[in-house]
Amino acid sequence: MKQKWSNILLIAGSGQNSGKTTFICRLLESLSDYRPITVKISRHFYEPTPGLKALVDEENYQLFEETNLETRKDSSRYLQHGATRSFYIQARDQQLQLAFMALLPYLEAEQPILIESAAMHHIIDAGLFILIIREDGEQKPSTEINKKVADLLIYSDGQQYSPTPDHLIFDSEWKIKS
Repeated sequence: MKQKWSNILLIAGSGQNSGKTTFICRLLESLSDYRPITVKISRHFYEPTPGLKALVDEENYQLFEETNLETRKDSSRYLQHGATRSFYIQARDQQLQLAFMALLPYLEAEQPILIESAAMHHIIDAGLFILIIREDGEQKPSTEINKKVADLLIYSDGQQYSPTPDHLIFDSEWKIKS
Protein backbone atom coordinates (compact mmCIF):
# COMPACT_ATOMS: atom_id res chain seq x y z
CA MET A 1 0.00 0.00 0.00
CA LYS A 2 1.28 3.45 -0.93
CA GLN A 3 1.91 5.96 1.85
CA LYS A 4 -0.36 9.02 1.95
CA TRP A 5 1.38 12.39 1.62
CA SER A 6 -1.32 15.05 2.10
CA ASN A 7 1.21 17.87 1.75
CA ILE A 8 2.38 16.74 -1.70
CA LEU A 9 0.90 18.11 -4.90
CA LEU A 10 1.89 15.88 -7.79
CA ILE A 11 1.86 17.55 -11.22
CA ALA A 12 2.11 15.66 -14.51
CA GLY A 13 1.54 16.79 -18.06
CA SER A 14 0.21 15.33 -21.27
CA GLY A 15 3.57 15.98 -22.94
CA GLN A 16 6.45 18.39 -23.27
CA ASN A 17 5.52 22.06 -23.20
CA SER A 18 2.13 21.34 -21.64
CA GLY A 19 2.63 24.22 -19.21
CA LYS A 20 3.63 22.31 -16.06
CA THR A 21 6.50 24.58 -15.06
CA THR A 22 4.59 27.81 -15.69
CA PHE A 23 1.63 26.46 -13.70
CA ILE A 24 3.91 25.53 -10.80
CA CYS A 25 5.61 28.95 -10.88
CA ARG A 26 2.26 30.74 -10.71
CA LEU A 27 1.13 28.53 -7.85
CA LEU A 28 4.40 29.12 -5.97
CA GLU A 29 3.81 32.87 -5.99
CA SER A 30 0.73 32.36 -3.82
CA LEU A 31 2.47 29.99 -1.40
CA SER A 32 5.41 32.06 -0.15
CA ASP A 33 4.08 32.19 3.43
CA TYR A 34 4.20 28.38 3.56
CA ARG A 35 7.86 27.98 2.49
CA PRO A 36 7.14 25.58 -0.40
CA ILE A 37 9.58 22.94 -1.61
CA THR A 38 9.72 21.79 -5.24
CA VAL A 39 11.00 18.61 -6.84
CA LYS A 40 11.56 18.07 -10.55
CA ILE A 41 11.92 14.42 -11.57
CA SER A 42 13.33 13.27 -14.90
CA ARG A 43 13.90 9.78 -16.22
CA HIS A 44 16.59 11.19 -18.52
CA PHE A 45 20.15 11.62 -17.32
CA TYR A 46 21.95 14.85 -18.17
CA GLU A 47 25.30 16.26 -17.14
CA PRO A 48 24.71 18.37 -14.00
CA THR A 49 24.74 22.11 -14.67
CA PRO A 50 26.44 24.72 -12.47
CA GLY A 51 24.38 25.26 -9.34
CA LEU A 52 23.19 21.66 -8.96
CA LYS A 53 24.65 20.44 -5.67
CA ALA A 54 24.88 16.63 -5.66
CA LEU A 55 23.28 15.09 -2.56
CA VAL A 56 23.15 11.46 -3.74
CA ASP A 57 24.94 10.01 -6.76
CA GLU A 58 24.05 6.38 -7.42
CA GLU A 59 24.34 4.46 -10.68
CA ASN A 60 20.59 4.54 -11.49
CA TYR A 61 19.52 7.72 -9.72
CA GLN A 62 20.88 11.08 -8.68
CA LEU A 63 19.52 13.68 -6.27
CA PHE A 64 20.55 17.32 -6.53
CA GLU A 65 19.62 20.55 -4.79
CA GLU A 66 19.38 23.58 -7.05
CA THR A 67 21.39 26.54 -5.79
CA ASN A 68 21.50 28.72 -8.93
CA LEU A 69 18.70 31.27 -9.26
CA GLU A 70 20.03 32.64 -12.54
CA THR A 71 19.19 29.92 -15.09
CA ARG A 72 16.14 29.04 -17.16
CA LYS A 73 16.10 25.45 -15.83
CA ASP A 74 12.83 24.43 -14.19
CA SER A 75 14.49 23.86 -10.79
CA SER A 76 15.99 27.36 -10.91
CA ARG A 77 12.72 28.94 -12.06
CA TYR A 78 10.98 27.40 -9.04
CA LEU A 79 13.41 29.21 -6.73
CA GLN A 80 12.86 32.45 -8.65
CA HIS A 81 9.09 32.16 -8.04
CA GLY A 82 9.16 31.43 -4.32
CA ALA A 83 10.29 27.89 -3.56
CA THR A 84 12.48 27.86 -0.46
CA ARG A 85 14.28 24.75 -1.72
CA SER A 86 14.28 23.09 -5.12
CA PHE A 87 15.45 19.55 -5.80
CA TYR A 88 16.15 17.73 -9.04
CA ILE A 89 16.06 13.94 -9.36
CA GLN A 90 17.28 11.91 -12.33
CA ALA A 91 16.09 8.32 -11.95
CA ARG A 92 15.15 5.31 -13.98
CA ASP A 93 11.52 4.33 -13.28
CA GLN A 94 12.65 1.19 -11.43
CA GLN A 95 14.78 3.33 -9.09
CA LEU A 96 12.25 6.10 -8.49
CA GLN A 97 11.21 4.79 -5.09
CA LEU A 98 14.84 4.66 -3.91
CA ALA A 99 15.38 8.20 -5.18
CA PHE A 100 12.28 9.38 -3.30
CA MET A 101 13.52 7.68 -0.12
CA ALA A 102 16.84 9.54 -0.51
CA LEU A 103 14.88 12.82 -0.75
CA LEU A 104 12.86 12.27 2.45
CA PRO A 105 15.40 13.71 4.93
CA TYR A 106 15.16 17.05 3.08
CA LEU A 107 11.35 17.32 3.21
CA GLU A 108 9.19 18.85 5.93
CA ALA A 109 5.75 17.38 6.72
CA GLU A 110 4.14 20.78 7.33
CA GLN A 111 5.41 22.44 4.15
CA PRO A 112 3.71 22.25 0.75
CA ILE A 113 5.72 20.07 -1.60
CA LEU A 114 5.18 20.32 -5.34
CA ILE A 115 6.55 17.43 -7.42
CA GLU A 116 6.68 17.52 -11.20
CA SER A 117 6.60 13.89 -12.29
CA ALA A 118 4.42 11.63 -14.41
CA ALA A 119 5.55 8.45 -12.65
CA MET A 120 5.40 9.34 -8.92
CA HIS A 121 1.70 8.49 -8.62
CA HIS A 122 2.80 4.83 -8.85
CA ILE A 123 5.03 5.32 -5.77
CA ILE A 124 3.07 7.60 -3.41
CA ASP A 125 -0.48 8.64 -2.64
CA ALA A 126 -0.21 12.41 -3.02
CA GLY A 127 -2.61 14.88 -1.43
CA LEU A 128 -3.62 15.79 -4.98
CA PHE A 129 -2.53 14.53 -8.38
CA ILE A 130 -3.19 16.98 -11.19
CA LEU A 131 -2.72 16.43 -14.90
CA ILE A 132 -2.11 19.40 -17.18
CA ILE A 133 -3.35 18.70 -20.68
CA ARG A 134 -2.10 20.77 -23.60
CA GLU A 135 -5.08 20.71 -25.92
CA ASP A 136 -3.14 21.53 -29.08
CA GLY A 137 -0.06 19.42 -28.29
CA GLU A 138 1.09 15.89 -28.83
CA GLN A 139 0.10 13.63 -25.93
CA LYS A 140 2.25 10.95 -24.33
CA PRO A 141 0.78 7.41 -24.31
CA SER A 142 0.46 7.59 -20.49
CA THR A 143 -1.95 10.54 -20.73
CA GLU A 144 -5.08 8.38 -21.02
CA ILE A 145 -4.11 6.33 -17.96
CA ASN A 146 -3.20 9.48 -15.98
CA LYS A 147 -6.56 11.06 -16.87
CA LYS A 148 -8.29 8.18 -15.05
CA VAL A 149 -6.27 8.51 -11.83
CA ALA A 150 -5.76 12.29 -11.60
CA ASP A 151 -7.77 14.21 -9.01
CA LEU A 152 -8.01 17.22 -11.31
CA LEU A 153 -7.58 17.77 -15.05
CA ILE A 154 -6.28 21.19 -16.04
CA TYR A 155 -6.50 22.26 -19.67
CA SER A 156 -3.83 24.55 -21.04
CA ASP A 157 -2.52 26.30 -24.12
CA GLY A 158 0.86 26.58 -22.34
CA GLN A 159 0.08 29.96 -20.74
CA GLN A 160 -3.60 29.99 -19.75
CA TYR A 161 -5.18 27.34 -17.53
CA SER A 162 -8.66 26.05 -16.83
CA PRO A 163 -9.08 25.79 -13.94
CA THR A 164 -6.46 28.34 -12.87
CA PRO A 165 -3.75 27.78 -10.21
CA ASP A 166 -5.82 29.68 -7.62
CA HIS A 167 -8.26 26.74 -7.56
CA LEU A 168 -5.71 24.84 -5.48
CA ILE A 169 -5.45 25.56 -1.76
CA PHE A 170 -2.84 24.49 0.75
CA ASP A 171 -3.86 24.41 4.41
CA SER A 172 -1.64 21.67 5.86
CA GLU A 173 -2.96 19.55 2.98
CA TRP A 174 -3.86 20.14 -0.66
CA LYS A 175 -7.48 20.85 -1.57
CA ILE A 176 -9.45 21.93 -4.61
CA LYS A 177 -11.41 25.15 -4.13
CA SER A 178 -15.11 24.48 -4.71
